[in-house]
Amino acid sequence: MRKMISLLAAGLVVLGAAALPACASVGTGAPRVNVHDVQRMAAFLHGMSGAEDLSDADYDKNGDGRWDVFDLALMKREAAAETPGSQSTSIVVYFSRTGNTERIAEMLTALTGADSYVIEAAVPYTDDDIDYNVSGCRANVEQNDKSVRPAIAEPLDSLDGYDTVFLGYPIWWGEEPRIIDTFLETYDFSEKTVVPFCTSGSSGIATSERNIAALVPIGTQLPGKRFSATATQADVQAWYDTLDLPKADPQLQIQIGDTTLTAALADTTAAAELASKLREGPVTVTLGEYGGFEKVGALPWTLTQSDERIEGAPGDVLLYQGGQMTVFYGTNAWSYTRLAHIDIPQAELADILGNGDVTAVLSVR
Repeated sequence: MRKMISLLAAGLVVLGAAALPACASVGTGAPRVNVHDVQRMAAFLHGMSGAEDLSDADYDKNGDGRWDVFDLALMKREAAAETPGSQSTSIVVYFSRTGNTERIAEMLTALTGADSYVIEAAVPYTDDDIDYNVSGCRANVEQNDKSVRPAIAEPLDSLDGYDTVFLGYPIWWGEEPRIIDTFLETYDFSEKTVVPFCTSGSSGIATSERNIAALVPIGTQLPGKRFSATATQADVQAWYDTLDLPKADPQLQIQIGDTTLTAALADTTAAAELASKLREGPVTVTLGEYGGFEKVGALPWTLTQSDERIEGAPGDVLLYQGGQMTVFYGTNAWSYTRLAHIDIPQAELADILGNGDVTAVLSVR
């Protein structure tokens, strides 16, 4: 039974596939991956200069003897399970009977790092149900009656927290399947951005786009795209690049061991500078214990100070003297510049930071 999966964005576009390095492992059931593994894999597939040696890795997640975007998507799912507060603000929702739409949805999910939800019919569609040569087949009957609403097995509780919904489906007799109408009428889209995409042998997406727009109130509906069964990752990328999507605020990620903390960046010049520098690539910082209330370590650069008297609280990430970053798990008042804040219970944060020095990998997404 498939359920919604959450994928952690790697922040890189992956267009192709690669053969495994000579010494790489293949599907040996290695320990779960973390965000660093995702970043390594993405850099390798993207052919980035300075990409790490992956000869010790076990990243062939689907066991097909090659590394590609589908392995990366599976790795993101594993990493997201270990990442507090990593839910995306976008979700790819799709219905797929023969697998063509599913394939495009998986490419889009791998590309965007969005969450994913599969619409499955409470009564699954059989091959006979979609045999358009039989006038009385289930799909013919449903498509000829615009009031039909097939039930969804395991519907989502809500779409709260998502700003953008990519909605995928096959074209049945020139329109969206009626189960897509069921989905649309189940939730509130009045403040969301909806982006349709479809697969078909020849029919276009225009009629289904008009149907969707007329069915329920939608905040913004962006132009959709029809894909053939042979569409490639590059085709999906090219379409995605044309979309005028809401821009999400960047977030600071702090990886400590196998756990990645996600922090909302502050509205300061220093925070903006930090995000800009981290877009060039992750950096590693050693955070030492100080005072029983914080971890502090030197950054590789000096950031612009806008110091003020701050009562540091658990989860605060602050700049000290322009070149040091502190992560509070207790409280202390001093002169700092705000960088970010981690929304996490104090006891959980203290447990993750542990005793003594810790190594933190900083990145931004």
